[in-house]
Amino acid sequence: MTIFIVCHKDLPSYPPPEGTKIIWLNSKLPLDNRGMDVIAGYDFFSDPEELHAKLSGSLGTIVIAKVVSEEAAKPRNITIWQYRKFLTRQKIGTPNPDYPGMNTATSEETRSTKPEDPALFAENFFLPRPLNLHNISQHYARFHNIVDFLRYTAFSIETNALTQDEALLFFNSSTFVPGGIELGTYPTDWWLDTFVRLVAPSFEFAKRYQPFQAEDPVQKRAISFCQERLGSYLLIKRITELYGNTVPGTLFGDMATVSDDGVYKSGV
Repeated sequence: MTIFIVCHKDLPSYPPPEGTKIIWLNSKLPLDNRGMDVIAGYDFFSDPEELHAKLSGSLGTIVIAKVVSEEAAKPRNITIWQYRKFLTRQKIGTPNPDYPGMNTATSEETRSTKPEDPALFAENFFLPRPLNLHNISQHYARFHNIVDFLRYTAFSIETNALTQDEALLFFNSSTFVPGGIELGTYPTDWWLDTFVRLVAPSFEFAKRYQPFQAEDPVQKRAISFCQERLGSYLLIKRITELYGNTVPGTLFGDMATVSDDGVYKSGV
């Protein structure tokens, strides 16, 4: 098991399990790495700042794929967290009324109840609890710009990430796993094969278009939002293949987001 945490301006806001690798998305490395293995994500690209602006935190997941694919002996599972967000089976923090399945915690709470090491879990998957959005495209349109979702879906067909029949299922799917395949624990071989399918439509979108509201601090992350939804669709498809209608509850946990004042702020 290898745990990766994607960071862009601060090291993790919680005590990570021992052996965690930090994917650092910034031209300036942290002054103090606190004894952690910090991988300079920008070193993998010729134009990292431009890519980071277009792909947001998903650029860090691309770095993870590059790092893992180059390893001679790959770990059986990998875990991906974010600098202020992790998954847990424990009760940490306070439920967020605006974001089902997410708890907001302070740094003090995560120090007294440290995140568990997912390497200790028996399951190959450990995921955020799925949400029922009724219709994923309609839900996207309520909070974002549907034109971005339509373009991303079209690129997914063009790049063979989805067939046309699958695209209809994707467009009308109801179940959504927050984070897609970029927040959780996954079998390494499956994750690598699946994540490669997400990169092609994201890069095509970035090459041909700007998000519909490219200047908006939230909506400019459209590619990442779309990639999250396609990742969720492919993840649910795999879980259904493995477990059918009897998915064990031990596969799921709660998202915990760390905030010094205990208040969740999107996009920080």
